[in-house]
Amino acid sequence: MILYDITANEKVKSTNIYDMIISAPDIGEKAKPGQFLHVKCGELTLRRPVSIASVKGGQVRICYEVRGEGTKWMSELKKGDKIDIMGPLGKGFDMSDLSKKVLLVGGGIGIYPLYWVALAYGANAYAALGFRTEIAVNFEREFRDTGSALKISTDDGSYGKKGFVTELVKEILDNNKIDLIMTCGPRIMMRGVYSEAEKQGIRCQVSMEERMACGIGACLACVCKINGANERVCADGPVFEGSEVDWHE
Repeated sequence: MILYDITANEKVKSTNIYDMIISAPDIGEKAKPGQFLHVKCGELTLRRPVSIASVKGGQVRICYEVRGEGTKWMSELKKGDKIDIMGPLGKGFDMSDLSKKVLLVGGGIGIYPLYWVALAYGANAYAALGFRTEIAVNFEREFRDTGSALKISTDDGSYGKKGFVTELVKEILDNNKIDLIMTCGPRIMMRGVYSEAEKQGIRCQVSMEERMACGIGACLACVCKINGANERVCADGPVFEGSEVDWHE
């Protein structure tokens, strides 16, 4: 077991989101956008999967929302504490051609794995981020600093465009040439994003979320239907082609 040093763990604004930085050069060297870490949370039996938000100089950044015992335990860690993590795990996004124009669509905690993608694509990226309300809006400065063209929506209209983020997707696709879409967030949101991509014949990669146990593909707890067969989100994904996902499952 290898323990890694925490260099920062701070609450993001007035949300239940925390921004943690872990010194893990060996993991950072191998990690790719879209992959995740499996975090041991105190004495709890099951680890918690958390997407990698970025890597810089051996410092691995993750953002997570406090939802239960595991993430509450994580939120109480301080700079200098140590943490048990496995990673990088899973299959990430296809980043083979950074000259393409990419549209990144994120909802809720699904925005964080897309941040690293935005860093890579820079001005070739358009980003559409959806939140419930103004209080939940975060990472706006980070996304703008990547050079990507950012648009934000809130369900209640308290910030940015009122409505669902899929409405921003239509607006961006109608006014720009997009080669590729990458999305992460609630399943119903990603289904809507893929629907728009399919109408316009644009490739769409989706990052699926399922409850995980082992994180390495052995227990089959996180399967979803891909091309009519059961695929493991932790090992075969979490990133899949939108055209392969059984959206009616």
